[in-house]
Formats: sequence, C-alpha cells, structure tokens
Amino acid sequence: MKLQTPWPADKSINKKSPFGWRVHPLPPHKKKFHNGVDVAGSFPVTAAGYGVVKKVGYSRNGGGNTLLIDHGEIVTVYYHGAHATALKKGERVTAGDFIYTSGTTGASTGNHLHFEVRKRGGVWGQVLDPELYLDGKAPAIVNRVSGRFDRATWLQWQKALAEGGFKPGRPDGRPGKMTYAAIQRWAGVKVDGILGPNTRRAVQAKLGVKPDGKWGKMTISELQRRLNKGSI
Repeated sequence: MKLQTPWPADKSINKKSPFGWRVHPLPPHKKKFHNGVDVAGSFPVTAAGYGVVKKVGYSRNGGGNTLLIDHGEIVTVYYHGAHATALKKGERVTAGDFIYTSGTTGASTGNHLHFEVRKRGGVWGQVLDPELYLDGKAPAIVNRVSGRFDRATWLQWQKALAEGGFKPGRPDGRPGKMTYAAIQRWAGVKVDGILGPNTRRAVQAKLGVKPDGKWGKMTISELQRRLNKGSI
C-alpha cells in the first residue's frame, strides 16, 4: 500500500531516530529497537492513507495521545499528539485528513510525531519500516492472471481505486456497495452501489474488451493484467 507522509513537506525524519536500533533518548540511554520513525516539531499530523480509525487512546508512560488507523493489510500508528484527536473509533478517513497537532505527551523529550507501520491487525511490536511505504515506495502487488475473480484480485482493485481517489472503502478483498460505487465513479456511470449490466458494460469499455455486460475470463483476465501493470 502506498502512503503519503503524515507530516508537512518541510519536515523530515530525524537522523538519530530512524526505524531500527538506536540509542534511546530517555535515561538510561541504552540501545533499543525503535518501532517507528520520529519527526521533530509541532505541526499538523494527517492520515497517511485511506482507512478506518482502529483505536484512539492515551498513555502517560507511552505514546501520549495515540491513534491507530486500519488500512487492511497494514495499520498506521501516530504517537504524542499535543491534544486528543477529534476522530472517533470506526470513523473512515482518507489521506490528508487532520488527526491532531504533534506534541510531547507521554514518554517524550520534546514536540514530535512518532509514526509506525504495523502488520495486519496492528499488534504492538509487529512493525515494518515506514520508509518503505511512504510516497509510493512500497512495491506494487502482482497477482496471477487466472481469469477468475478471487479475493486477491478484489483487494488489488480496491487498492487501485483507493489510490485513484474513488473511495472504495477499506481494502479488504470483500466487495460491497462502497466498492461497487467506486467502480462506477471510475467507469463514469450512475453511482448507485449496484453492480448491474450497465456498470459491467462500462467497465468492459474502459478495459477495451467486448462490452456485453458479462464478466467472463476475457474481461477478468484483462482487468488482472491492467491491475498488475498499474494502469487502472
């Protein structure tokens, strides 16, 4: 999944606080694995991508004002807000939505954002290098061209629609009204969240296959090829 930086363009990751091993800034200043990246200063923190608020919390001895956003395959985590976020658990967000102003709540030595990317589920400690996901650096997903719809294909399509700004809901590989509405916005037809023959024909026209309203192996194979090429 491609993420955008949740900090302003004039900010950058602290060289002494990257992901991985570092000397911890709090006493006794021992080497400790850093689960995320730190960006110094007081600034507006924004959501790194489309998802659903998984948790809103506060830890006096940890991350202070904290927010977790579930993106499906990964969870992003934001620590040390100067104030509690106005976002609520279960609320849908998109990239760029305001979370809070970075601060120095919890176990902190100064105003900053601590940002993490965790594996699916968001369990503490199950972390990935955030820099691999920021600004579109994450490698594209390539799935098998089978000519049959499966969860992997739906997931790949949902992600492509989300990255295109068509708002398919949380990418989870399980299509529903939000995914169908996003497909309709992409295809340029009436948006009603129903995957009817008009929508199917419009999608086929976009893909350059026979627009007969029936999604068979030819249509699905072309869709899978386009998704793998990143041309959706």
